[in-house]
Amino acid sequence: MKDVDSDLLPELYSRQELDKARRRHRIVGRIEGIAAAVAAGTIFSFLGWIPTVLILGVAGYLIYRFVLKPRKSSRSSGASEGDLT
Repeated sequence: MKDVDSDLLPELYSRQELDKARRRHRIVGRIEGIAAAVAAGTIFSFLGWIPTVLILGVAGYLIYRFVLKPRKSSRSSGASEGDLT
């Protein structure tokens, strides 16, 4: 992680406190990742793979369709009514 120039920021926390917070953050992130993997494994074992994959596929398509897909403007589709040349 890139350190910030200490002249620009006030000394709110010591270097030891920052290192301790980073270490805790890594540990908490790993615990959350393990919990998510266990939860996903439990869901897969109860539902089975085929329905779960289908649900994830539909959810992925909907996210792509409504969130990530670029919108076409109305001007770019065909010639406009005022453009008769």
